[in-house]
Order: sequence, then C-alpha cells, then structure tokens
Amino acid sequence: MSADYLASLNTAGIFSRAELYDEIEESRGDLSEANFKKILQKLLTSGELLRVGRNAYSVAAGRKNYVYEYSSVSRKVAEYMEQNNPYLDFVIMELVQLNEFVNHQIAHNMYFLYVEGDYGEYIFDSLKSMFPGKVLLYPDEQTFHRYWCEDVIVIERLVSQAPKDRRMKWHTRVEKLMVDMLADPLLKSTVSESEYPSIYEGIFDKYAVDESSLLRYAGRRGVKAGLLDFIASQTDVNLRTVGVHAQQG
Repeated sequence: MSADYLASLNTAGIFSRAELYDEIEESRGDLSEANFKKILQKLLTSGELLRVGRNAYSVAAGRKNYVYEYSSVSRKVAEYMEQNNPYLDFVIMELVQLNEFVNHQIAHNMYFLYVEGDYGEYIFDSLKSMFPGKVLLYPDEQTFHRYWCEDVIVIERLVSQAPKDRRMKWHTRVEKLMVDMLADPLLKSTVSESEYPSIYEGIFDKYAVDESSLLRYAGRRGVKAGLLDFIASQTDVNLRTVGVHAQQG
C-alpha cells in the first residue's frame, strides 16, 4: 500500500528518485521501471508526493502545489497574449496574490506582466488601447509611483530561467514570487518588508517549494546570498535541501 512506503519516506524528509524506487519495490515486490514511472506520476498528480528540488522529493504532509485563481483582467491579458503572440514567453503576477500571506491586506490590485526579451514595447503598444491610461512600460520607481493607479498593468522583462508553471505557462510559480519580492525594486517599494517573514513562512508551511528552482532563480537575479541570509536570520523556515544546494553557486 502507498501509505506504507510514504509513511516510511516521510520520516526521511528529503529523498531521491532511487530511494523512492527502493521503498516502493520493497513494499510491492518486483518493480519495473515503466510501472515505477506510472506510480511516481500518479503520486505527483494526486499531491501525495511533492518535487522539492532536482532529484529531490518529499511526502506532502499537508502541503500542496501552489495555485492561484487569477482575475478577469489577468485572464483577458493572457488570452490576448496567447492568441496574438503564441510563441512569446510571458508570466503574470497580481499584487493581491500576496493577500493570502500578509497581515495587512492589499486593497488595490495591480498586475505585473513579465515579457521575454525586448518585446515589451510591442506589447505595450497593443495593450494600451485595451487598457487606456493603465499600462506602464519598464517604469523606474519614481515613474511607477507617479503614474500608479488601481489595476495598472506594469510591463517588465522576464528574466531568463524564471521558474515556469507546469500546468499553465503564464501563471506565477511560487518560487518566482518569493525571489521577485527580494529582487524587483517595484515590488519592494509596494509591499512592506516587515511582511516578508510571514509571507515566506506561510508559503513554506502551506505549499511545496522547489528549492532547487528557488535558489537557481535567485542566483540568476543576483539575490541568492541575500535570500539565504533572509531565510536563516528572519524566518523559522528550514530549507529541506540546504545541505545540497545552499553552498552551491
């Protein structure tokens, strides 16, 4: 039974694919690679098992994969992007996504549209007719706060190697959200940094975090050392894969 080997693995904390294979084989008897792949996919799909890093898994133990219900504005932008720019990578984040984790609720929403390469200006020209007066292109902090309005859409560059959602490519992965909070000047100027510890603790407590993806993207954005220091000094979070990844890069 899956409960048997999952209970055994839960005490291990983090385990590799090979260790999972050995536990399942011991529980079920002879196990082919094909059957193992089916079982692994079923466990990941059901949420019983979580991928928390490169070749690193963990029993869910109450945690789940991050999902956010986007607003009609985000869906309208995403629909336009997918229909008119099907090969262009983009990600959308809503500021109120953070309300799940902050003590002081964010009353006014805004949208961050991250677009790959130098296509931002092209997208800006297209969206400004759909949302007149509510689209900003690559604003600095001063411009951002001067022209901010409710439901403003901020176009920013999508950093390469940003974590991609496996279900819907334009959804914001929780790992990207956490790193951007530390790396994006506009986000830092919008959300009180006193809220950051509770945001991080809430995310780690409730959701599966791919720590390899988190640290890799933090390194790409130049905030890996700061992220590790922040987690260690200001939160109660214990990175499950820190022994493997925290000293890399």
